[in-house]
Amino acid sequence: MSSPTILITDDEPHMRRLIQFALKSTGYEIEQAESGEDTLTRLGRGPVDLLLIDYELQGMNGLDTIEAARKLDHGANLPVILLTARGDTGIKDAAQSAGVNAFLTKPFSPIDLKELVQKLLVK
Repeated sequence: MSSPTILITDDEPHMRRLIQFALKSTGYEIEQAESGEDTLTRLGRGPVDLLLIDYELQGMNGLDTIEAARKLDHGANLPVILLTARGDTGIKDAAQSAGVNAFLTKPFSPIDLKELVQKLLVK
């Protein structure tokens, strides 16, 4: 049985590396995308088990990407964690409407991130 796959989407390479480092000890397979468009392309190739996506991306933002992903075969029930530096209520409300499972405000604790990921991947 293979390890669950997590797709990290952030347009900042250092943030993708930080998240990957935080999740390294979990044993999950980690893939990266730098844009919403790259995320949708990856999801079109096959399923992933969890999407960690930044709200503010170049081009298509995180919420637009999630809404488009929900229309794909491999995205309808995909657990999603939205990462953002903005913690305002409007974004949280929009995230819930888009079907986001969890919301994490930057900066975040790597321990909190690991616990949240593990909680969403336990079925």
